Amino acid sequence: MQQRVLAATLAAAVVAGVGAPALANGQGSTTTIIVLGAAAAGSIPLIVNYNHKVREKRAQQQEVTRRQDAYRDWFYHKYGYYPTDEQFKQWYVQTYGASPQAAQPAAPAQANPSTP
Repeated sequence: MQQRVLAATLAAAVVAGVGAPALANGQGSTTTIIVLGAAAAGSIPLIVNYNHKVREKRAQQQEVTRRQDAYRDWFYHKYGYYPTDEQFKQWYVQTYGASPQAAQPAAPAQANPSTP
């Protein structure tokens, strides 16, 4: 929590420091525009890369879910009942070489209250 407050304070100080010359009756506004433009241009690839990774991960999760549902439907139509969790796990490990839990999205990590 302290790190977030410190980061927010630092960000506010940087914004105030960069924005102050722009308000100084036009003096230094060119430098401010160049700095802000460079910062904005530098952040675009980061945003694009993040969005690409999010879409890729979401597509992988949808594909895993689709495969699992397809297998359960196939099993039901062939045997007349849905596979047990053990049967499903056995099929998944045999087919993909990993446990079904490893393919599912990980739960968000809980913050450790003992670390500051």
